[in-house]
Amino acid sequence: MKLLFLAAVFCAAIPAQTLTFYIHDTTNATPDQALSSTYQFANTAEGGSTSVTLKATNSSSSAVFISAIYVGDAANSSGANPNFTVTGAGQSITLAPQASMYFKVNFTPASMGALVGYLQAAYQTQQNGCSFTSQNPATQCPSATDSVATLQGTATAPQLLLSYATSSGNVPMQPNAGLAVNFGNVSTSATSSITFTLANVSLSAATVPSVSLQTQIYASSAFSLDTSKLPATLAAGASATFTVTFAPGQTGLVTATLLVGTLTYPIQGTGIVLATIDALQISYVDQTGVRTLPQAATPISFGQLVAGTNVTTVLTFTVTNPSTSYDAVDVPAVTVSGTGFSLSGAPAGPTSIAPGSYISFKVTFTPGPSGNYTGTLAIGSRQFSLTGQSVASPLPSMSFQVSANPLVSQQQVNVTLQLGSASTIPAIGQLTMQFTPSVSGVSDDPAVLFLATSGRQLQVSVAAGAQTAIFNNQSAIAFQTGTTAGTITFTVSFPNTAPYSQSFQISPAQPQITSATAMRQAPNLVVTLNGFDNTYSAGKLSFTFYDTSGHAITPNGIAVDATSNFHQYFFTNNQAGGAFALQASFPVAGDATQVGSVAVTLTNSAGTASTTQNFQ
Repeated sequence: MKLLFLAAVFCAAIPAQTLTFYIHDTTNATPDQALSSTYQFANTAEGGSTSVTLKATNSSSSAVFISAIYVGDAANSSGANPNFTVTGAGQSITLAPQASMYFKVNFTPASMGALVGYLQAAYQTQQNGCSFTSQNPATQCPSATDSVATLQGTATAPQLLLSYATSSGNVPMQPNAGLAVNFGNVSTSATSSITFTLANVSLSAATVPSVSLQTQIYASSAFSLDTSKLPATLAAGASATFTVTFAPGQTGLVTATLLVGTLTYPIQGTGIVLATIDALQISYVDQTGVRTLPQAATPISFGQLVAGTNVTTVLTFTVTNPSTSYDAVDVPAVTVSGTGFSLSGAPAGPTSIAPGSYISFKVTFTPGPSGNYTGTLAIGSRQFSLTGQSVASPLPSMSFQVSANPLVSQQQVNVTLQLGSASTIPAIGQLTMQFTPSVSGVSDDPAVLFLATSGRQLQVSVAAGAQTAIFNNQSAIAFQTGTTAGTITFTVSFPNTAPYSQSFQISPAQPQITSATAMRQAPNLVVTLNGFDNTYSAGKLSFTFYDTSGHAITPNGIAVDATSNFHQYFFTNNQAGGAFALQASFPVAGDATQVGSVAVTLTNSAGTASTTQNFQ
């Protein structure tokens, strides 16, 4: 007989007191106290909040995986209780034996009276090699949900009462009510506003809670909020107002939630067509192709751009007369106002849009100095606010420094990009150099370049905390100045930063003779000159010969006008800038060995250069 043995994982029951809960004094003035089966919160005004900090400790000898700590609306229920919340309790936390975690339980009553909640903890305990994350019932760790404590609290009359104005007087509001405050049917060319009053009905001063609007995420809101009249505190018996405005840019029902502290109040309004222009459907597309339906209550944002970068934001608008319309819609004009905003491509008004047809145009935001910019787009009587922001560069001010200043031709020099202060961010940018000759008829000098790349562009980086840019870990970047008079301009461009440029002048100079030789090549004397003329104007030459005793053989010198030769050389297929090589040959009728030396002068528009060479 063959016996078949089946392997199995036996999961023991979770022992009692796996998790123990304590009331924790955050000031550490008193020791932790065990949480009893019932916890009574202090009386709290409706809309207010009272909290207690608790500590959960793994009292077992095994690791515990806490999946959730929450307050249910009934014992052993997972339904959320609206009057109690848990904050600071991370979900999916593993506690080692005797380890602890801290969290808060908040009593935030949304209605008056005695309220009850049930604090519960769902967790798993590791036993016999089981896995917390396993989906296999055979290897899963045993799980449990403990009823930690019954929470009790009494909500008293609210310290602050909210009401809103109607034609028949102020109407008190109940938080979390099912009936929304209705702004009514409003033309897409009009607005409707409601003034809300927040009154302190208690006998002591009260802090004014935050007031905000909760709308659809990423959608433009048809509601706007003005809280400029709300103070930070309200004295006993005092009141203050704020205003909500419904300004639809599209037709149809729109809903939102008014938040006053932790209390919620639903609001709604409906955009309708009263005049023919109200029927127009307006949308815009940003530079990434995302389509948005604007609402008149929410400014159309052109985003944040960096001042001086010449970057713009362009939104393309489409105005459509639906095919379901019976009549064409006349648009008197499309206009854009406000500094920094401009309109292009719009038809010259007035224009008529037939059913099923549309017009399109672009609005461009081109920021100037740092600051906030506002404008208005008007499509007939339909108006939309425009906003944009211009901000300063995240990098400090910059400057270039060169190791030799002023610059002269045919040099190798280092340039350094210096920041006005230590950079707070790392950045990578492009450094370029441009050369503009000052010689008429000359467009460039190819010898002006960075030595490392043999070109005029390279990538530089700035580390956080650094005050200079580097290339290949060096802050000094070598370049050569060429042999042409002109201006070298360095420009550096970093993302979100205006390009910075700085120029350095190479002034016109007399010819430079960098090397010369005098050779006897019977029956001739040959003189060779190498040098450069950064003005491209050299021409007049003079040669004075001396005998071996130093006496002048040609006292007045031999003048040679090579202007046309130099001009043809410099301005015909020149790839060497102002550099030149010149050779002059002089036939000798007598004994050439009696000629000892020669003095040569070369003149251009800026001056004269000379050299004396002994014959070899």
